[in-house]
Amino acid sequence: MKKALVILHGIMVALAAFFTVSLIYTLVISIFVLITGIEQVPTQVDYCLMVLAVMLAIIPIYLWYRRYIVSGEVEQAKASDVFTIRNIGVFLMIGLGCQYFFVGILSVLRPLLETLFSYYDETMDSLFATDPIIVAVYVVVLTPIIEELMLRGIVFSRLRKGLGFPLANVIQATIFAIYHWDVIQGAYAFALGLVLAYVYEKTRTLLAPILLHFIINASGFLLAVYKGPDIPIWLAIIVGGALLVGGVYLFDKSINEKNRK
Repeated sequence: MKKALVILHGIMVALAAFFTVSLIYTLVISIFVLITGIEQVPTQVDYCLMVLAVMLAIIPIYLWYRRYIVSGEVEQAKASDVFTIRNIGVFLMIGLGCQYFFVGILSVLRPLLETLFSYYDETMDSLFATDPIIVAVYVVVLTPIIEELMLRGIVFSRLRKGLGFPLANVIQATIFAIYHWDVIQGAYAFALGLVLAYVYEKTRTLLAPILLHFIINASGFLLAVYKGPDIPIWLAIIVGGALLVGGVYLFDKSINEKNRK
Protein backbone atom coordinates (compact mmCIF):
# COMPACT_ATOMS: atom_id res chain seq x y z
CA MET A 1 0.00 0.00 0.00
CA LYS A 2 2.83 2.36 0.90
CA LYS A 3 4.57 1.77 -2.43
CA ALA A 4 1.30 2.33 -4.30
CA LEU A 5 0.91 5.69 -2.57
CA VAL A 6 4.48 6.66 -3.46
CA ILE A 7 3.87 5.75 -7.10
CA LEU A 8 0.59 7.66 -7.13
CA HIS A 9 2.30 10.68 -5.59
CA GLY A 10 5.05 10.44 -8.21
CA ILE A 11 2.49 10.40 -11.01
CA MET A 12 0.64 13.36 -9.51
CA VAL A 13 3.90 15.28 -9.18
CA ALA A 14 4.67 14.57 -12.84
CA LEU A 15 1.23 15.78 -13.93
CA ALA A 16 1.65 18.93 -11.86
CA ALA A 17 5.04 19.63 -13.44
CA PHE A 18 3.72 19.11 -16.97
CA PHE A 19 0.67 21.25 -16.19
CA THR A 20 2.94 24.05 -14.96
CA VAL A 21 4.81 24.15 -18.26
CA SER A 22 1.57 23.96 -20.28
CA LEU A 23 0.01 26.73 -18.21
CA ILE A 24 2.96 29.04 -18.77
CA TYR A 25 2.86 28.29 -22.51
CA THR A 26 -0.88 29.06 -22.60
CA LEU A 27 -0.31 32.34 -20.74
CA VAL A 28 2.47 33.36 -23.14
CA ILE A 29 0.26 32.62 -26.18
CA SER A 30 -2.70 34.45 -24.62
CA ILE A 31 -0.63 37.54 -23.84
CA PHE A 32 0.78 37.54 -27.39
CA VAL A 33 -2.71 37.31 -28.92
CA LEU A 34 -4.00 40.00 -26.57
CA ILE A 35 -1.20 42.41 -27.47
CA THR A 36 -1.03 41.78 -31.22
CA GLY A 37 -4.66 40.91 -31.95
CA ILE A 38 -3.48 37.97 -34.08
CA GLU A 39 -5.75 34.98 -33.48
CA GLN A 40 -4.03 32.52 -35.83
CA VAL A 41 -0.44 32.48 -34.60
CA PRO A 42 2.01 31.57 -37.43
CA THR A 43 3.92 28.33 -36.93
CA GLN A 44 7.34 29.95 -36.56
CA VAL A 45 6.01 32.55 -34.12
CA ASP A 46 4.30 29.81 -32.11
CA TYR A 47 7.60 27.92 -31.98
CA CYS A 48 9.38 31.01 -30.65
CA LEU A 49 6.69 31.53 -28.04
CA MET A 50 7.05 27.90 -26.98
CA VAL A 51 10.78 28.45 -26.53
CA LEU A 52 10.07 31.54 -24.44
CA ALA A 53 7.53 29.60 -22.34
CA VAL A 54 10.05 26.85 -21.60
CA MET A 55 12.66 29.43 -20.60
CA LEU A 56 10.17 30.96 -18.17
CA ALA A 57 9.01 27.55 -16.90
CA ILE A 58 12.55 26.57 -15.93
CA ILE A 59 12.44 29.10 -13.07
CA PRO A 60 9.45 27.72 -11.08
CA ILE A 61 10.39 24.12 -11.92
CA TYR A 62 13.91 24.71 -10.60
CA LEU A 63 12.58 26.33 -7.42
CA TRP A 64 10.26 23.33 -6.99
CA TYR A 65 13.15 20.94 -7.53
CA ARG A 66 15.15 22.62 -4.76
CA ARG A 67 12.43 21.57 -2.33
CA TYR A 68 13.42 17.94 -2.94
CA ILE A 69 17.02 18.48 -1.91
CA VAL A 70 17.38 17.13 1.62
CA SER A 71 20.42 18.10 3.71
CA GLY A 72 22.90 17.81 0.87
CA GLU A 73 21.86 14.30 -0.16
CA VAL A 74 21.48 15.59 -3.73
CA GLU A 75 23.71 18.02 -5.61
CA GLN A 76 26.80 17.17 -3.60
CA ALA A 77 29.02 17.57 -6.65
CA LYS A 78 30.23 20.91 -7.94
CA ALA A 79 30.02 21.88 -11.60
CA SER A 80 33.81 21.55 -11.85
CA ASP A 81 33.49 17.92 -10.69
CA VAL A 82 31.02 17.11 -13.46
CA PHE A 83 32.30 19.10 -16.43
CA THR A 84 35.69 17.38 -16.64
CA ILE A 85 37.40 16.22 -19.82
CA ARG A 86 37.03 12.61 -18.71
CA ASN A 87 33.31 12.91 -18.00
CA ILE A 88 32.66 14.74 -21.24
CA GLY A 89 34.53 12.01 -23.13
CA VAL A 90 32.58 9.24 -21.39
CA PHE A 91 29.25 11.01 -21.95
CA LEU A 92 30.18 11.54 -25.60
CA MET A 93 30.60 7.78 -25.89
CA ILE A 94 27.23 7.14 -24.22
CA GLY A 95 25.46 9.88 -26.18
CA LEU A 96 26.77 8.86 -29.58
CA GLY A 97 26.24 5.22 -28.67
CA CYS A 98 22.58 5.92 -27.87
CA GLN A 99 22.11 7.79 -31.14
CA TYR A 100 23.65 5.22 -33.46
CA PHE A 101 22.37 2.14 -31.62
CA PHE A 102 18.74 3.25 -31.33
CA VAL A 103 18.66 4.83 -34.79
CA GLY A 104 19.90 1.50 -36.14
CA ILE A 105 17.23 -0.42 -34.22
CA LEU A 106 14.51 1.98 -35.38
CA SER A 107 15.70 1.59 -38.98
CA VAL A 108 15.22 -2.17 -38.67
CA LEU A 109 11.71 -1.71 -37.25
CA ARG A 110 10.59 1.00 -39.68
CA PRO A 111 9.34 -1.36 -42.46
CA LEU A 112 7.32 -3.30 -39.86
CA LEU A 113 5.66 -0.27 -38.24
CA GLU A 114 4.94 2.09 -41.11
CA THR A 115 1.89 3.75 -39.54
CA LEU A 116 3.64 4.48 -36.25
CA PHE A 117 6.68 5.81 -38.07
CA SER A 118 4.53 8.13 -40.16
CA TYR A 119 3.38 9.83 -36.93
CA TYR A 120 6.96 9.86 -35.70
CA ASP A 121 8.15 11.53 -38.91
CA GLU A 122 5.44 14.18 -38.59
CA THR A 123 6.56 14.88 -35.03
CA MET A 124 10.17 15.24 -36.10
CA ASP A 125 9.22 17.50 -39.01
CA SER A 126 7.26 19.80 -36.67
CA LEU A 127 10.19 19.86 -34.26
CA PHE A 128 12.51 21.14 -36.99
CA ALA A 129 9.94 23.43 -38.62
CA THR A 130 11.70 26.72 -37.95
CA ASP A 131 15.13 28.37 -38.02
CA PRO A 132 17.92 25.89 -37.07
CA ILE A 133 19.30 28.28 -34.45
CA ILE A 134 15.96 28.47 -32.63
CA VAL A 135 15.58 24.70 -32.91
CA ALA A 136 19.08 24.24 -31.48
CA VAL A 137 18.30 26.50 -28.52
CA TYR A 138 15.13 24.55 -27.79
CA VAL A 139 16.27 20.99 -28.51
CA VAL A 140 19.90 21.13 -27.40
CA VAL A 141 19.84 23.62 -24.50
CA LEU A 142 16.38 24.12 -23.01
CA THR A 143 14.92 20.62 -23.39
CA PRO A 144 17.69 18.86 -21.41
CA ILE A 145 17.35 21.40 -18.59
CA ILE A 146 13.55 21.38 -18.25
CA GLU A 147 13.15 17.62 -18.76
CA GLU A 148 15.90 16.71 -16.29
CA LEU A 149 14.46 19.09 -13.71
CA MET A 150 10.99 17.57 -14.10
CA LEU A 151 11.69 13.88 -14.67
CA ARG A 152 14.92 13.11 -12.84
CA GLY A 153 14.99 16.04 -10.44
CA ILE A 154 11.38 16.09 -9.24
CA VAL A 155 9.65 12.84 -10.27
CA PHE A 156 12.53 10.38 -9.83
CA SER A 157 13.69 12.03 -6.60
CA ARG A 158 10.18 11.74 -5.19
CA LEU A 159 9.86 8.10 -6.21
CA ARG A 160 13.26 7.23 -4.72
CA LYS A 161 12.11 8.37 -1.29
CA GLY A 162 9.82 5.36 -1.07
CA LEU A 163 10.98 2.92 -3.77
CA GLY A 164 14.11 1.01 -4.70
CA PHE A 165 16.14 2.25 -7.64
CA PRO A 166 14.98 -0.34 -10.25
CA LEU A 167 11.26 0.30 -9.75
CA ALA A 168 11.66 4.08 -9.42
CA ASN A 169 13.78 4.10 -12.58
CA VAL A 170 11.26 2.12 -14.64
CA ILE A 171 8.35 4.29 -13.49
CA GLN A 172 10.04 7.61 -14.24
CA ALA A 173 11.24 6.27 -17.61
CA THR A 174 7.66 5.22 -18.41
CA ILE A 175 6.39 8.69 -17.50
CA PHE A 176 9.16 10.18 -19.64
CA ALA A 177 8.04 8.01 -22.56
CA ILE A 178 4.36 8.98 -22.19
CA TYR A 179 5.39 12.64 -21.95
CA HIS A 180 6.56 12.50 -25.59
CA TRP A 181 3.09 11.48 -26.87
CA ASP A 182 4.46 9.30 -29.67
CA VAL A 183 5.01 5.53 -29.57
CA ILE A 184 8.31 5.53 -31.47
CA GLN A 185 9.75 8.57 -29.76
CA GLY A 186 8.35 7.29 -26.48
CA ALA A 187 10.18 3.97 -26.81
CA TYR A 188 13.41 5.85 -27.46
CA ALA A 189 12.70 8.19 -24.53
CA PHE A 190 12.04 5.23 -22.22
CA ALA A 191 15.47 3.76 -22.94
CA LEU A 192 17.18 7.14 -22.55
CA GLY A 193 15.26 7.78 -19.33
CA LEU A 194 16.69 4.60 -17.82
CA VAL A 195 20.23 5.72 -18.65
CA LEU A 196 19.74 9.31 -17.47
CA ALA A 197 18.26 8.27 -14.11
CA TYR A 198 21.12 5.79 -13.66
CA VAL A 199 23.62 8.60 -14.18
CA TYR A 200 21.72 10.79 -11.72
CA GLU A 201 21.57 7.99 -9.14
CA LYS A 202 25.30 7.39 -9.34
CA THR A 203 26.47 11.02 -9.37
CA ARG A 204 23.81 12.53 -7.07
CA THR A 205 23.83 15.73 -9.07
CA LEU A 206 21.41 16.82 -11.77
CA LEU A 207 24.26 18.46 -13.69
CA ALA A 208 25.43 15.03 -14.88
CA PRO A 209 22.21 13.88 -16.64
CA ILE A 210 21.74 17.41 -18.00
CA LEU A 211 25.21 17.21 -19.58
CA LEU A 212 24.52 13.74 -20.99
CA HIS A 213 21.07 14.80 -22.24
CA PHE A 214 22.68 17.83 -23.88
CA ILE A 215 25.18 15.61 -25.70
CA ILE A 216 22.47 13.16 -26.82
CA ASN A 217 20.23 15.92 -28.17
CA ALA A 218 23.13 17.81 -29.74
CA SER A 219 24.33 14.72 -31.62
CA GLY A 220 20.76 13.97 -32.74
CA PHE A 221 20.29 17.57 -33.86
CA LEU A 222 23.52 17.55 -35.90
CA LEU A 223 22.65 14.23 -37.53
CA ALA A 224 19.15 15.47 -38.40
CA VAL A 225 20.16 18.90 -39.72
CA TYR A 226 23.50 18.25 -41.36
CA LYS A 227 22.91 14.63 -42.40
CA GLY A 228 25.97 12.65 -41.43
CA PRO A 229 27.47 10.00 -43.70
CA ASP A 230 25.26 7.01 -44.44
CA ILE A 231 26.49 3.86 -42.74
CA PRO A 232 25.02 0.34 -42.88
CA ILE A 233 22.34 -0.35 -40.28
CA TRP A 234 24.20 -3.33 -38.86
CA LEU A 235 27.34 -1.23 -38.43
CA ALA A 236 25.40 1.55 -36.68
CA ILE A 237 23.95 -0.99 -34.23
CA ILE A 238 27.31 -2.63 -33.53
CA VAL A 239 29.30 0.61 -33.20
CA GLY A 240 26.53 2.32 -31.25
CA GLY A 241 26.13 -0.63 -28.91
CA ALA A 242 29.88 -0.83 -28.33
CA LEU A 243 30.10 2.90 -27.57
CA LEU A 244 27.09 2.71 -25.24
CA VAL A 245 28.33 -0.32 -23.29
CA GLY A 246 31.90 1.03 -23.21
CA GLY A 247 30.74 4.44 -22.04
CA VAL A 248 28.59 2.99 -19.22
CA TYR A 249 31.49 0.75 -18.17
CA LEU A 250 33.93 3.68 -18.02
CA PHE A 251 31.34 5.77 -16.18
CA ASP A 252 30.86 3.04 -13.56
CA LYS A 253 34.62 2.62 -13.23
CA SER A 254 35.07 6.36 -12.71
CA ILE A 255 32.32 6.49 -10.05
CA ASN A 256 33.78 3.46 -8.22
CA GLU A 257 37.25 5.01 -8.21
CA LYS A 258 35.84 8.25 -6.83
CA ASN A 259 33.94 6.42 -4.09
CA ARG A 260 37.05 4.49 -3.03
CA LYS A 261 38.94 7.78 -2.66
